[in-house]
Amino acid sequence: MVLVEELSDVTTSHGENDDVSSYDDDDDSLTPSMVFDQIMGPTVMLASHEHPFYIHGSSNGHCDGCPERRDNGFFGYSCPTCDFTVHKECAESSPEINHPSHRRHPLTLFKHGLPLAAADDKCRLCGEKLGKLVYHCSICDFSIDLYCARNPLELVVHYPKGHEHILTLMPRLIRFTCNACGLESDRSPYVCPQCDFMIHEDCIYLPRVISIIRHRHRISRTYFLGSGDWTCGVCRRRVDGRYGAYCCSICPDYAVHSKCATRSDVWDGRELEDEPEENDECEEPFWVVSDGVINHFSHREHDLRLEDGLANILGEHTRCRACVRPVYSNSFYSCMHCDDFVLHETCANLPRKQRHVLHNHQLTLYNDDSIVMDFPSTRGVFLCSACDRLCSGFRYECCNIKLDVRCGSISEPFLYECHPHPLFQTSIGSKICAVCKQESVYVLSCLDCDFVLDFKCATLPNRVRYKYDRKPLSLCYDGDKDVTGSYWCEICEGEMDQKIMFYTCESYGSTIDIHCVLGDFRYVKPRLQFEFNGKKWKVALNGINRPGCYKCGFRCKGPFVAVRVDYDNGVVCSLSCLWKGDTFEFVRRID
Repeated sequence: MVLVEELSDVTTSHGENDDVSSYDDDDDSLTPSMVFDQIMGPTVMLASHEHPFYIHGSSNGHCDGCPERRDNGFFGYSCPTCDFTVHKECAESSPEINHPSHRRHPLTLFKHGLPLAAADDKCRLCGEKLGKLVYHCSICDFSIDLYCARNPLELVVHYPKGHEHILTLMPRLIRFTCNACGLESDRSPYVCPQCDFMIHEDCIYLPRVISIIRHRHRISRTYFLGSGDWTCGVCRRRVDGRYGAYCCSICPDYAVHSKCATRSDVWDGRELEDEPEENDECEEPFWVVSDGVINHFSHREHDLRLEDGLANILGEHTRCRACVRPVYSNSFYSCMHCDDFVLHETCANLPRKQRHVLHNHQLTLYNDDSIVMDFPSTRGVFLCSACDRLCSGFRYECCNIKLDVRCGSISEPFLYECHPHPLFQTSIGSKICAVCKQESVYVLSCLDCDFVLDFKCATLPNRVRYKYDRKPLSLCYDGDKDVTGSYWCEICEGEMDQKIMFYTCESYGSTIDIHCVLGDFRYVKPRLQFEFNGKKWKVALNGINRPGCYKCGFRCKGPFVAVRVDYDNGVVCSLSCLWKGDTFEFVRRID
């Protein structure tokens, strides 16, 4: 039984009309601790802690008593003396319990973590690291966290979809390899003695038939792949055929680890057993009207004619509506009636539906009309979820993810011109890009070496034109070479890091920093008006005099700047300055 005792020395007696929250600074009857208690509210004394608890709401969802994390936070108790915050049910835990997973002895609640004599610092059932509150049997050195104490595992499980026989919990330290996922563990499996079968508790309920974003066909769970040189279609590591995995009945060489197949970025969470097959066909991006003439979904009102880029070389200002890159000498489609609607031939063929390694649903291609984002609040432009660029062209979108057509077109294996091996998106979690040295959540990795590439660097154009160079600049990466001497940017005249990618013209020997060539507004159509956090802007060419940014005060380096429509001389140089508030910070500087 939980003891709840109101502390008599916290609340003082007051008359009916007294205001407890008000006090006179000159009144010596209220001490600082009493004022603190009045602000924090009433306290309770519980058996789980030696100090009084205050009622408290945690916004980050972290409990110091158990491993359960609640995304929306929780209301519980806190002890300011110990900096200790716990769920309400953790704080009200009984001093002693009888638990079905350890019937031989009762379990005692320890208030300050495990005793020093304990050999194992993890929960015997779930394997999570134990917190400050723990139930422990000193006789058997058996410990469980409060979440497992409140939610005991079933001692026997009969789930025919997971295994044809009854499975029994073995709540002890024992090293085994799970027959369903092939991963080793050291505690509390469910076992079937007659089949020599051992399995994790959560693997019992793995779905039998699923569809993952990395493969065209449905895949099915099996507990035995058989001999062969199996490689996981997600993480690209070896799959041990002696244990369980997912395989494809149509593609005999395709297999995926059970844990990889059920990752949240790979699987949409739907069990498809006994569900009819869905039609995976998607609408074509255009209709063929005649030879060299099409009607594209993004411009239904007029037809587009295929043009030879070499015979009709267009300048820097003519941009593809899909990728917002200059057309240059590439073949392109142009509207037979509008002067400003142009699509690269490759962009006109972009599929309307696309499987992508960064999302567990198919992405849909949208044109550049009616682009709206809630955060940041934008109209006419969007931030690509993979590379964080500001873009105004076509996008692949689903749920909360928006990808520009460059990032949306990346598939595996990804062949990168500056690296000899193919790259794959193998895991979730941030890594450091080998090219720009920045940390990113979305990266492509090499299986043969430690090379990691983020999506921003992966989608840099291999060749660009700069207005003062007659020949195109090529992307160069010397980070994996021993380079002597120094590189200097010919635009900003700053020294460049030799381990970071840059653009160069081999004919003239010039080197230019990537940001100085591309800037942050390269993929927003010039002269386009857009809204960003409630303010109206337009993109313009940077002048030869390089105006000063009114947010950071430095001269604008990139080829494009963003100009405030409703404010004179309101020019910003970069996306980071566009994010800043309306404090006008311009101070003339020499840089």
